[in-house]
Amino acid sequence: MYRLTYDPGIEALHDSLPTDASERLMLALADACYDPLEATHPWGEAEDRNRMIETGRVRALLFVSYSQKTISVLSIDMLP
Repeated sequence: MYRLTYDPGIEALHDSLPTDASERLMLALADACYDPLEATHPWGEAEDRNRMIETGRVRALLFVSYSQKTISVLSIDMLP
């Protein structure tokens, strides 16, 4: 299992999301902690490490460190 990490500003942004969007994102992040490659989609050049979650209303960009067993949330954006 992977450990989820947030920058304090990103965590505050997650906390400020509407309740339904926040809950869907948290469930998707929990799935990613169990299997990052299966629960996410690639983005950028390092597709195995740079991963993305889209939950309909929210997109989160992630960085997966396989050696440290962590997933860092790099950004969270509301989608139109």
